[in-house]
Amino acid sequence: MSSFISLGESQRSVLILWMFLVECVFFLDIILHLVLDKKLYRIILSLSETLLTLILIQSFLYQMKMKSGFLLELPAAVVFLIDTVLTAAAVYEFVGSIKKRYQNIDLMSIKECMDQLPVGICFYWNGGLTKLVNLKMDSIARKLTGSNISDAESFWEKISSGETPYSIKGGDAPVVCFEDGSAFSFSLRKTELDNEPINELMACDITEEYRLTAELKEKQKKAGSINARLKALNSTIQYIIMDRETLQIKIQIHDSFGKTLLMTKQYLISPDKVDKQEMLLLWHRNISLLKNKESEKWQHPYFVTMQHAKSLGINVELNGELPVSDKLIPIVDSAITVHITNVLRHAEGDTAYISSEKIPEGYILRFTNNGRRPDADAKESGGLVNLRKSIESIGGSIQINFTPQFEMVLKMPEHIEEELKWHIEY
Repeated sequence: MSSFISLGESQRSVLILWMFLVECVFFLDIILHLVLDKKLYRIILSLSETLLTLILIQSFLYQMKMKSGFLLELPAAVVFLIDTVLTAAAVYEFVGSIKKRYQNIDLMSIKECMDQLPVGICFYWNGGLTKLVNLKMDSIARKLTGSNISDAESFWEKISSGETPYSIKGGDAPVVCFEDGSAFSFSLRKTELDNEPINELMACDITEEYRLTAELKEKQKKAGSINARLKALNSTIQYIIMDRETLQIKIQIHDSFGKTLLMTKQYLISPDKVDKQEMLLLWHRNISLLKNKESEKWQHPYFVTMQHAKSLGINVELNGELPVSDKLIPIVDSAITVHITNVLRHAEGDTAYISSEKIPEGYILRFTNNGRRPDADAKESGGLVNLRKSIESIGGSIQINFTPQFEMVLKMPEHIEEELKWHIEY
């Protein structure tokens, strides 16, 4: 059997290099035991194995240099077996250390776990010094401020006051929404760590909830618009029904007068063929109808429009007397309808203010409300455009002010010379 010294130089170098690699693994095992396991007997065992391997390497190198020695006379198979045993021991120790790495929980394990959470987390001491910040919170902070969290207390003050670029609302539960549609809600809780006060700042992903809420608001807005149209249609139907009833009453009165006149004519021709008492009773009834000039409440101008506003939940406060001219009533009625619609849809208010002033030239009507201010770029559209055309067609004027508060001012002549062709669009 050939000895170690009888092997070629390259073969001996491979075996020595093998031992050197095993030595490196043993050294790595010592570091892992010191960091993870921290058991004294395992550290001593790994240290002994490292020293033994180092001694063998040094002995082989020394005896190869002197070209004599006990180790050089060892069979090559024995040297190979020594390398194999040392390798198995080194691998066993290394695998055991790796298992301990995944079985034990340390500070690094906690940090890695928190970095995988979809929730942004930041623990900081009073004053803003951070204790722990996970990757999600750092990512959110970079989007909001352009840098990582260095002063957590200052970061909280910015988002709670709504000063960040993507802020939706501030307060105790601030919400931010980024350009990609992702939304986060922040919450701050005070707790204790080692009997010292510490702050826990969390950012929860509410993207889906925020999207659903936005969709719900949009659907509610559409439903409100449809509801307003239905209520307007109902008011129009009521008006048509009342108008139809008025027509039926007029027809009945006309028929009654016709019957009375025919009966009177017959009485004048042949008095004995007509019941005189019945004829007088008909005359008395018809004369009574002509004497009663007081109109019903629903026959008053603007009654249907005011009822329409009431059904929509809009309170109309009127100051002054509105025009009662037959040619002005349709235009003023349309202006009130447009104003009520704007208060409901755009201003989101509940009270419409209308003031009417009689001047020598005609009337000045002012329309305001208690709703929110219009947008800076608000423009006339829809009903306002049609209303302007109608008023200008009769020689009047309309002025719309969007700042600082919505105001519509109508100037209308008292008398209109030509007949109007009025079209109302809903």
